[in-house]
Amino acid sequence: MDGRRKLVGGGAAALVCAAVSGTSPGLALAANPAQVFTPVADGFVTPSTPRTTYGRARSLQLRASPPSRAYFRFRIVALRGGVVSARLRVLLTGPGRADLQVRAIARRRWNERSLSYRTAPGLRRVIADRNARAGWTSLDVSSLVRERGTVELALVVKRGTVSVASRETRWKPTLRVETAPLLLAAGDIGSCSSGGDEATAALLEGQPATIAALGDLAYPRGSADDFAYCYDPSWGWFKSTTRPAAGNHDYATPAAAAYFDYWGAAAGLRGAGYYSYELGSWHVVVLNSNCRFVSCSPGSLQETWLRNDLALHPNRCTLAYFHHPLFSSTAGTATPAVQPLWQVLYDAGADLVLSGHAHNYQRFAPQSPSGAADPARGIREFVVGTGGNSHHPAGPPMANQEIVDDTTFGVLRLTLLETGYLWRFVPQSGGVFADAGAAACH
Repeated sequence: MDGRRKLVGGGAAALVCAAVSGTSPGLALAANPAQVFTPVADGFVTPSTPRTTYGRARSLQLRASPPSRAYFRFRIVALRGGVVSARLRVLLTGPGRADLQVRAIARRRWNERSLSYRTAPGLRRVIADRNARAGWTSLDVSSLVRERGTVELALVVKRGTVSVASRETRWKPTLRVETAPLLLAAGDIGSCSSGGDEATAALLEGQPATIAALGDLAYPRGSADDFAYCYDPSWGWFKSTTRPAAGNHDYATPAAAAYFDYWGAAAGLRGAGYYSYELGSWHVVVLNSNCRFVSCSPGSLQETWLRNDLALHPNRCTLAYFHHPLFSSTAGTATPAVQPLWQVLYDAGADLVLSGHAHNYQRFAPQSPSGAADPARGIREFVVGTGGNSHHPAGPPMANQEIVDDTTFGVLRLTLLETGYLWRFVPQSGGVFADAGAAACH
């Protein structure tokens, strides 16, 4: 033991991961599982009686003039994945029609027992609006619901008069949150000489996600001490939900022995290090790109296994990850030896490949294994070597490279929909670089 012990400092960090709001055409949302929440507090206020509390009212009275408004508080707990969408559903009991608006509210403490027009939080931006008549109606509030926690909002009318059934009735307002499986990914992580892995580990806290650790997990040599003192105190907190891939630094210890000792069955068959699993409707393949030790060539055990595995799992959406990228603008990190694995993935219609090795973030447009742009059948590659070890200069832009950053630690957040995916790069606390988008599967 060399005394290089590191501790995770500062406790739980603020949760900053957020799902992308909105999707591109062709992404199916209807099959996503939903969780329904009812308010833990509601009430309405009116300037006609500015000191009166209506927090226990069964009917929330909304008028355009004088401008009354209703407040709702929801607690979002135990989400089963990343948030895809959220809708507020309320029962309007009339009379007539009204132009409804959902508004964000200022941060200010309030409760049902003391809520009045004089004490109520102020209104902020418009979240949703619609013209509605008596009966059940719903409004899209996805931009307010990003992760677990407290959600507060106001309901107002811009024209007309309407009553809303409160939580004190059997027709309670509800917040319906659709979720999808969430994958958080980064590589090049644990170092006793850097605090970057603690910064990125903070982004994983409290997230209902599978963690894809993209290799080079314990620097400098992937030894038992490196895993114990340089990886385990940060990302090791999430070991039970992590699905790892091996990197070249993990093989600096002969046969990656400490890597396989640390992960056990989670790393696949010892000495092989490739395996697959299901994540929602997606098939996920983890490969070993250390081709000097586990061959990647055509006809090799790994390439043959991959071909058979994909034939057995003809999912609409397929994702693979391994440490070494086929494409990278960082000098010395592009790895032609993995091209046979890319070819098998391409032939099977795979959608995404995630890699590390280059200590930066790179996103590529869909392309073929030869590097030709292929928007119809190509694989999109993300290089996410941003787990916290260090930074590598990205190098000059290359073909099909869409965006690059070589200054920010962070994780890639993938929300895996039924027929597509949302991506967002989430930087460490204080980081300003971000990247987000959406795409359909082949």
